[in-house]
Amino acid sequence: MVEGLPGSGKSTTAHGIATWLAGQQVPVEHWAEGRVDHPVDFEQVAVLGTDQLVVMAAELAQESPGTEQLLLGAAERLGDVWVVRHQLHAALPAAVVDRLRAHDAYDGDVKADVHAHVLTESWRRFGREFPGTESAPVQVWECVLVQNPVCALVARADQSVDVLARHVAGLVEAVRDHAPALVYLDTGDPRAALERAAAERPVEWLDSVIDYHTSQGLGLRCGYVGFDGYVEFMRRRREMELEVLEVLDLPTLVVPVGDVRWDQHTAAIRAFVAEHLGVAGDPSRPGAHQVA
Repeated sequence: MVEGLPGSGKSTTAHGIATWLAGQQVPVEHWAEGRVDHPVDFEQVAVLGTDQLVVMAAELAQESPGTEQLLLGAAERLGDVWVVRHQLHAALPAAVVDRLRAHDAYDGDVKADVHAHVLTESWRRFGREFPGTESAPVQVWECVLVQNPVCALVARADQSVDVLARHVAGLVEAVRDHAPALVYLDTGDPRAALERAAAERPVEWLDSVIDYHTSQGLGLRCGYVGFDGYVEFMRRRREMELEVLEVLDLPTLVVPVGDVRWDQHTAAIRAFVAEHLGVAGDPSRPGAHQVA
């Protein structure tokens, strides 16, 4: 798993790890951030309690008979709640999808404890069902262990670092049998990385992330405003994430990427991954793919 603040190089690093492992003849699957079919995460997925699902189905039956069956057919149970991966069900009418978006796992009206519960159940299901043999592919995930829980539990719900740490530890335990490990890209003070990210990405992205991190949860309570407020949030987020890593029972490599010495960081990451997986060969061999 690859984690770090925005602009730290998570996506490039995760892709680089997967490409390098494939070059070492290691079966590997890279699940990029934002995939709606992710094995554990809920990107563009609605989360509903049983009562909410029943009420929505009844309303649809009244308004447009037959659409309630499409909804119920798309719903899958996870513990005490239901999830609907509406982006994977093209037959769902737009009106149904609009209703489901109000219950989005990350942006909708979902309580923090419900979010934590359903995500943990998703990880537990993966832990039970994913093959545990040597022939199973290595999974490379980004953002799902730390970043996304911070978004849901801290940015939105203003939960404490202790709540965050317990949740993340539970996710790790859920997949313990599959030997998880973490590469954490530490930018140091985040301002420079955030300024680079802002310069490289669309203005709409910057406006969206500033609003997300300042208009609710921790940012709202602390009075964070504008880009400077976004930077302050990320400073607090970095502190919280490093606190979590200190108590997390997980093989972890913290990479100080703020110095942008990527040749050295690439070699260190490959060596860590190779040791964890028991991959033979020279992690720094010429021609191998650079992670950043």
